[in-house]
Amino acid sequence: MKHTGVAESDLVLRRATFRCVAFRDPVDGHEHLALVLGEIGDGEDVLVRVHSECVTGDVFGALRCECGDQLRAALDAILAEGRGMLVYLRGHEGRGIGLVNKVRTQLLQDERGLDTVDSATALGLPVDVRDYGPAARVLRHRGVRSVRLLSNNPAKVRALEEHGIKVAARVPLLVAAHADNTRYLTAKRDRLGHDLPHLNGGGPSAEAPGATRAPQPRSGSGAHGGSGTGNRLPDPGSAEAGE
Repeated sequence: MKHTGVAESDLVLRRATFRCVAFRDPVDGHEHLALVLGEIGDGEDVLVRVHSECVTGDVFGALRCECGDQLRAALDAILAEGRGMLVYLRGHEGRGIGLVNKVRTQLLQDERGLDTVDSATALGLPVDVRDYGPAARVLRHRGVRSVRLLSNNPAKVRALEEHGIKVAARVPLLVAAHADNTRYLTAKRDRLGHDLPHLNGGGPSAEAPGATRAPQPRSGSGAHGGSGTGNRLPDPGSAEAGE
């Protein structure tokens, strides 16, 4: 990755200060973002979330998908760990078909009852054309050698490994199913192979076979184990926790 295509600065969020790495990928040309917490150190077994852009879910909190909930849960898990990276991949809207086409597929889902797969193919669109090469390149750029991947998608594990990133474990990132997203989650499980055991009656924190459990937030301690407030998790009983 050319250094002329990378810029870094601190990014202060509500509960922690991350190192913000913006980069223009030399292959796909998109500008992506990585948030780094703590010291990567030897680069082994780093907790990582590779998150596909979803403006409706991530920004506006749409309930049709679980993207926004997963984004927040991933940041919580990294904060609890005190060390990790979240790679935010742009150009992945609608699994790579773009925002306009994603909205067109949603109209078909509403009007004709098609699922997320059939609504794409009905328009002659591919089901999933996301490229995880940019994530692998920025992970290597930051010295990450192996990851514990926050994901319910075994295909994402294979994709990263094909790009040379060792996945030491897949950590489930399950969020609660509800009336607005159950149909979408069921299609991801049945049509796209996502590991979503909580749809079978388990709780949202149920472990997927062959995966390890996501770390839980540690109340009363800083993300780095210190006593400062810059990287702390709020007390669950405090007013701040309800923000």
